Amino acid sequence: MKRFKVKLHGKNFLLNLDGELKKFGFYATKFVKAENPKEAEKIAIILIHQNPNLRDTVLNEKADRPTINLEEIKEVNFLKFLAQKSTTGFTFYPEDEE
Repeated sequence: MKRFKVKLHGKNFLLNLDGELKKFGFYATKFVKAENPKEAEKIAIILIHQNPNLRDTVLNEKADRPTINLEEIKEVNFLKFLAQKSTTGFTFYPEDEE
């Protein structure tokens, strides 16, 4: 199985920060094992959706869903994969300041 570095871009995430509803975007990098780039993208997006810190704070209505899109994907070697796997997180930004 191959190892991939997957950079994702989330948009339109309605969050309540300090009592104020505001839309945010984010960038996240995931390191995943997959057979091919398409499968790696799917796995990375599933991992984002399964993150309880994000999942439990998103307040969007069904008609105004947030999106997660692929920014970049590349195959990485074993050492890079191992060194980076646990250090990935989210970088949020307010969408009105994009």
